Amino acid sequence: MPLSPKPVRLLAAALLATVAAPALASGAVEASAAEPQSAGASTASTASQATSIIVTASRESDRLPDQSGTLIFAGKLGDIAVLGDIPTVPTRNLRVALADIPGVLVSEVSNGSWASLSYRGLGEPHESWNILTLQDAVSAVPDMYSYPAGYFIPPLEVVERVEFIRGASGLLYGPQPGGAINYVLKGPRRAAGVDGEARLTAGSWYARQGFASVAASDGTIAADAFIHYAEGDGPRRVNSDHEQTTARLRGHYLGEDVTATLSLDYYTGRFGEPGGLTRARLEADRRDNSLARDRVRIERFAPTLAIEWQMDEATQVTARAFYSRFERESWRQAGGSFGQATPDANVLIRQLQVFDTAGIDLRARHDFGASAQHSLTIGVLGHTSDAPVFVDKGASNTDFIGTAGALARAQRSGDTAAIFGEAKLGFGDVQIVPGFRLERIRQRVVETLDLGVGSATGGGPGAANGVLGNREDTQTVPLYGVGVTWDASETLRFVANASRAFKPLLYNDGVTFQAGIDAAGTFDASYAFTVEAGLQAEPVPPVRIDANLFRVEFENQVGFLAGPLPASAPFGAVGAGGARRQNVGNMRNQGIDLALRLDLVGPEGIAKGENTLRLSTNLQLLDADFTDGVAEGFTPQYAPGHLLRSTLAWIGKNGSRAALTFTSVGDQQGADNNVADFFLPGYEVFDASVEWPLAGGFTIGAGVNNLLDEDYATRVRPGGGGGFDPGAPRNVFVSIGWKG
Repeated sequence: MPLSPKPVRLLAAALLATVAAPALASGAVEASAAEPQSAGASTASTASQATSIIVTASRESDRLPDQSGTLIFAGKLGDIAVLGDIPTVPTRNLRVALADIPGVLVSEVSNGSWASLSYRGLGEPHESWNILTLQDAVSAVPDMYSYPAGYFIPPLEVVERVEFIRGASGLLYGPQPGGAINYVLKGPRRAAGVDGEARLTAGSWYARQGFASVAASDGTIAADAFIHYAEGDGPRRVNSDHEQTTARLRGHYLGEDVTATLSLDYYTGRFGEPGGLTRARLEADRRDNSLARDRVRIERFAPTLAIEWQMDEATQVTARAFYSRFERESWRQAGGSFGQATPDANVLIRQLQVFDTAGIDLRARHDFGASAQHSLTIGVLGHTSDAPVFVDKGASNTDFIGTAGALARAQRSGDTAAIFGEAKLGFGDVQIVPGFRLERIRQRVVETLDLGVGSATGGGPGAANGVLGNREDTQTVPLYGVGVTWDASETLRFVANASRAFKPLLYNDGVTFQAGIDAAGTFDASYAFTVEAGLQAEPVPPVRIDANLFRVEFENQVGFLAGPLPASAPFGAVGAGGARRQNVGNMRNQGIDLALRLDLVGPEGIAKGENTLRLSTNLQLLDADFTDGVAEGFTPQYAPGHLLRSTLAWIGKNGSRAALTFTSVGDQQGADNNVADFFLPGYEVFDASVEWPLAGGFTIGAGVNNLLDEDYATRVRPGGGGGFDPGAPRNVFVSIGWKG
């Protein structure tokens, strides 16, 4: 239920006093008298700087520089969430971690098995299919073109900041129309010496986490490593448990002109899948479940080599070679229905998807002109993947091997070659940045067996195959964009961008293995054209304002229509709770992003090493609808009319941190034809946390998520095992850390 105004005001006032207590204890802090920075300038680099292909500004900076390494950011709109400004986020609470990034919608997953994000209503957020997910600027998904699912994000304890390049203006980093999000990990250590860090965390539902890291350097050769372990029972009473291990080992060469980093990443996670609930069951008991035996396992191994070479004062080169092996293995009980408990006697269906992906990314930037006011960057990307699928039927509800026989086999593969470039042309206070990307992409999906019960292609194990899926697509896709910046003064910048983006077909477009979901035989790729213009202003040192208008034309959106639906060739009938997956039409999304940062105590305090009490808030107002196609006149999925986030943060010079975060999300549709059974009411959630330093490098921390115990749901899924996924009830955590 929506919060009444009076309790919200009382709670906010009480927590404001709590957050401000450190300032009262340490005395009043005078406002800095320093001159304001240019709205477009970035803070100078420091020795503790994290490496990133997207932004190499220092950790205090939360604005994009004009250029960084081989990349150009002038003429683009983006955001940075500096996680050091808030207490350590010890869980996958992206609602808190991404609160400073306007418009990114977090669709919360109750078992924490993956990240589900979307932007500006550009498609269903399930597994973040429409946003390119990166870790240290390298793809962190099974396949950035054909299966960009957000199964992995690094532990937030090791993330220094999160960078987001909005919408189609991210076209030089990959194909997704929803933008590029990059998790930048801490390190490397650049000064000679050794340091370490450790943290233990305990929380609600028997949550336990342990984290340890070490870094060493002699100033030229450096190495660092971390390991993170987490387990717990989860918020649902049955089958909501999780167990995760993440580890990374890196070696660095930190030369004057050349730096090189070799990374080895490993992740494994095992999760119970409690399933969705009908609306009635959700209202009766949000901790209930519909699936008692369904499980999912995610495993990732990813080595990466990155080299940066400063050839001379005017020329830089970067090269990145990457490989990853993802395994996604799930066990689902057959015969489930939307939101209802699946009969316990039903047999398990085992599905294994394996992704072997490799690529190389080469880029160069050259500055030229009388005062190097112009820059040119060019690059090439080669990408390949191989992704077989194995589906087997178990003999019972405890057969996790699938001994009753094979149900489906499919071989999937893809290859992409891309060339791209941008020029930054500087004319005094104005910079014009045209860019292009040309992609040649080939995808192939071949079914060799499909005996799924209820499948249009055959019967149960042992029956003859019906017509098997066989799809091969080759496309040459030109993309383009142009951006402009105008520095009207040292504290006022105007930015505009117009760009075209491309969403390739996915491996599971047309070949689906999900019960209760019917898929079209053919799909068309989707395209987006985004136009946006905004300003960045710092009228006085304590205040920073960002505002921009945007409009997105999205062609051939791939979505789903929720049942009940009559039979319509080539589809069969779809019952209530089921769905048809297909191209649903063109949509027009437009709106405004507003962001305000106000230092209530200690303007520019972080840069000056002083205490700071900061209020940061952002609001997206969105108007979205389908303009033609089968969904014409409907509101797209997950396009709330408003998305508001506010954070009140105490940033102490002694390392203390405290934060109160408020999230408000408007009503959402869960299906592109706006079926009432999929409607998601709006909600408001508070989160609060604190971290305080002790002697000897130790810290203690605590937090409360969903402080007012709001009863809400942020996602709904069709088909067997689908339904509403409830948001977590109020939960707490405590931690003790050490750094030395």
